[in-house]
Amino acid sequence: MGGHVVNVKQGWLRGKTVKSAADGTYIAFKGIPFAAPPVGNLRFADPQPPIPWTGVRDASEEGSKCIQINSKTSPFAGDEDCLYLNVATTSLVGSRPVMVFIHGGAFILGDAGDMLYGPDYLVTGEIVLVSIQYRLGVFGFLNLDHEAVPGNMGLKDQVAALKWVKENIAKFGGDPNNVTIFGESAGSVSVHCQLLSPLSKGLFHKAIMQSGVALNPWVSTSVSVEKAHRLAANLGKETTDPNEIVEYLRTIPAIQLIEAEQQVQTPEERIRFLFPFRPSVDSKSQQPFMPERPQELAKNGFDVPVIIGYTTHEGSFFLLGLTTLDLPFLDKNFEVAVTDDLVEENPSKLSEVAKEIRKFYFNDKRITEEVIDEYIQCYGDIYFVNGVHKVVEYQQKKRSPTYLYRFSYDSPTSMSKLVYGTSRKGAGHGDDLMCLFHPTVFAKRLETERTSVAKTVSDRMVRMWTDFAKTGNPTPQISDLINVKWEPVTSTAKNYIDIGAEISAGVNPNEEVQHFFRHISEIVRS
Repeated sequence: MGGHVVNVKQGWLRGKTVKSAADGTYIAFKGIPFAAPPVGNLRFADPQPPIPWTGVRDASEEGSKCIQINSKTSPFAGDEDCLYLNVATTSLVGSRPVMVFIHGGAFILGDAGDMLYGPDYLVTGEIVLVSIQYRLGVFGFLNLDHEAVPGNMGLKDQVAALKWVKENIAKFGGDPNNVTIFGESAGSVSVHCQLLSPLSKGLFHKAIMQSGVALNPWVSTSVSVEKAHRLAANLGKETTDPNEIVEYLRTIPAIQLIEAEQQVQTPEERIRFLFPFRPSVDSKSQQPFMPERPQELAKNGFDVPVIIGYTTHEGSFFLLGLTTLDLPFLDKNFEVAVTDDLVEENPSKLSEVAKEIRKFYFNDKRITEEVIDEYIQCYGDIYFVNGVHKVVEYQQKKRSPTYLYRFSYDSPTSMSKLVYGTSRKGAGHGDDLMCLFHPTVFAKRLETERTSVAKTVSDRMVRMWTDFAKTGNPTPQISDLINVKWEPVTSTAKNYIDIGAEISAGVNPNEEVQHFFRHISEIVRS
């Protein structure tokens, strides 16, 4: 057989040679099914084994992204038949470390393709890169608190992909006994969920979390069947019987389901960035992915080496879709800025906590365009940074190393500037991704606009991320490129590195913010 052909458990695959943006070439296998299409009776079901095929399957094109809202060009994108993964490797022989990437998108958007996540830079680090899809929104996270639909199908899709990697990756020159999972935003939350779940034990050996953990307030939801009931009612089925609901929802065209999903979100949930269907406790499942709330599971930590971190201006993400009405509303109703996790132990402290947040971030000023930089810091800390620090604190008690970073490089070709169109200063949510991946959608601009500093920052991150995948240590040796040793946190010190135009090492980043959130906890407990 000609070309690059491999034989996986389900049959033969033919990949293709791709010219890399980082010079040289790599071999790409795309659109590989790792589970049966989750359609018909398999809609809302746990992922089922992939269906074998005969002959040689063409693996030169990506599979469809999972069906989702798509505001840019048309209302919807993707397909329900979407459980595919991509593999990029420099050679089919040998046994190199494997990195499995889980994309972000708030569990309602995104896909694993080259448009944003081209493998060109990472494969220069002598690793095999796998990028995976998983069901989103109502298709991935409907929960009826009943074995008919217990929830977390999207997270179980990720487990199915990791099982596929374990069984097949050796054929692509990958080492199934050296797998690092990594992701950003909801992908990073997914990595944290995999670290906490009993279902993924033994399927990976190291993890990298970029800007997201399961403790972030926009992530997990208490089991709310009421949303599922509302969804069914909106579509014309008034019943609370779980089996009836599932059977009925399986007859609804996918696009109609997504339209109905959007209508289930309340205005308050919209302001709080809470989507109706998210990761949740699935204890009614025959094989629970998340038997208890992640808040409880996270306290025990995990015994896997990790890199974890955030960007300096995570909150720039919240400028996306911010309307002129939102700031006056927030000014008058500032209590909506207080997320449930902050006052969970004592909701009666809500207004007191709101006053403290307003004083700390806004100096009691009116919330207007004038304080947009303060708004970015406030929302970034509440929605992302606070949760990351909590996870690090749990890990300070563990034996396996935890490497903390803060990403501060403000690039003219950053994700937030190219995708969100923001011109604000600072490293925004997702900006670290542009150092690791070559997004084909911006290839022409990167060719002309990517500076030598941006390339150096990218080379450094690729080296540290791939060295970590190889050895569990992101800086095994000091060199001209990386001239700082990255120390893991200890029981008493949060060692970290700052990734800017240069790398620098420090202790206890954003200490005043940490003090502030501890102060909030004391108020709530008092």
